[in-house]
Amino acid sequence: MEATNYVDATRERFEAWLLKTNLPAGAKLPSERELCELLDTKRMTLRQVLIELEVESRIFRKNRSGWFITPSRFMYNPKSLSSFNAEAIKQGRQPSWGYLEQDLAQSLPSEIEQIYSLEKSTYKVTGWGGLDKHKVFYHESYIDANFAPDFIKKLKSQSFAKVWEEEYGQALTLKKLSFKPVNMPVFACKELGVAPNSFGILIEKHRATNDKKVVQIDLEYWRFESVELVIDDL
Repeated sequence: MEATNYVDATRERFEAWLLKTNLPAGAKLPSERELCELLDTKRMTLRQVLIELEVESRIFRKNRSGWFITPSRFMYNPKSLSSFNAEAIKQGRQPSWGYLEQDLAQSLPSEIEQIYSLEKSTYKVTGWGGLDKHKVFYHESYIDANFAPDFIKKLKSQSFAKVWEEEYGQALTLKKLSFKPVNMPVFACKELGVAPNSFGILIEKHRATNDKKVVQIDLEYWRFESVELVIDDL
């Protein structure tokens, strides 16, 4: 009971300090050593407080970078045809993104292989998206290379939708959309700067042509505290 009370007391001091400093969203907290001195507490006790606040999505951490004040969640409608950049700007956020890999896939995740098992080749495109200078999701896209030859050569810095429409005359629709909490894979954790096996939200999208042929599958791994899923066009 005494240990619990000590954690509670440390949290009260920390909450008072946060209220007084009024740090803006995305701001970096002092180092754990500095916080221990500031709050007159031990490292183990401070860690318990930090983890409590992380669970409540009030702060978040990045490996080798420290702790930060959590920005407001990105309101994400996965069915929207609007791009991530456009939606982020509309919500007053500063978007950023980048591609990591664009090549023929050497192997496929089991859920992808079930759909593309008869295909001769599949393109794999990986990348990340960020908000206000923090990476918030990692994505993998698998594209039917037989249906869309040279897709990755045409992609460059354009959006997927723009390439499909302008280069292949296709306005893809969603055939499947699913969400689930997962322990994010190692490569996603590394790119997002979180500890291995961190929890996240996996959004899986199957995009199809007018005749229902799936030609693109997207796997998006979002930081748990960064996104709120809203489908408002029912």
